[in-house]
Amino acid sequence: MLLGPMALIRASMLAPQEVNGFDRAVRRIGAPLESGLSFSWRWASSFFERWFFQASMLEEKEELERENRELRRYERELAVISEENEGLRRLLGMRDRVTDDLLTAQIIGVEQSPFFRVVKVRVDQGSSRVEPGMAVLAADGVVGRIQRAYEEYADVMLVTDPGSKIAVEVARTRAPGILVGVSEVGCELEVSSDDDVAEGDLIQTSGVDDLFPKGRPIGAVINVERRNDRQVVSVQPAVRFDRLDAVFVVLAPEPATLTKAATNHGAAAGIQPIR
Repeated sequence: MLLGPMALIRASMLAPQEVNGFDRAVRRIGAPLESGLSFSWRWASSFFERWFFQASMLEEKEELERENRELRRYERELAVISEENEGLRRLLGMRDRVTDDLLTAQIIGVEQSPFFRVVKVRVDQGSSRVEPGMAVLAADGVVGRIQRAYEEYADVMLVTDPGSKIAVEVARTRAPGILVGVSEVGCELEVSSDDDVAEGDLIQTSGVDDLFPKGRPIGAVINVERRNDRQVVSVQPAVRFDRLDAVFVVLAPEPATLTKAATNHGAAAGIQPIR
């Protein structure tokens, strides 16, 4: 079986003047075979070259995709850090503006409704530092107040809770009212039909309940419904409860201060301190 290939190789290596009749016959017979082998070799070489090129491109593509994933993860981490820093800057700015004694607290848990709305938050300050009734603030406005305090943590009742009541006023006109929670996403207050209130007005704490510092944002008016001698005002909270990381607890003043403040402010405004 080896004689044929050997004869073909020998005939193809001879110089023209050395070729005899047998060699010419071998060349004529072996030319198609040589051409086929040459084509097969070129095809095989081209196939493996493409295969190696595609494998190399695939490896490079996977590397680029991995780098892109890392970059996207890094961008997300930077966005989170930037948002946290912005929140901390706003908290520090609020602390400079509020003269009350404030205690920083971290959010360590939330309670959600079946519709994934935050209805209650938990902070990392316990009964040795906070007590029920203390106001809780964020950079954007009022969060609520301490509902229950345990040894290592406390639960916060949000302004949207049906049990929440806060003395407020319309920032533009100073029209007073009591803000109550009515749903997972909103609050209401009633004001006199003679008071000027409109959609978009800012609702803020009035300070007459001696729990919340005066002038802290509660939310914006989104609807005004007139009913005979009063107006029912719907308010959208200024604080996004699902984005809270840290809050401030307003430490309660001394009992004597509360009594004096209730006498001076509550009676004059027609609103008694809310407990």
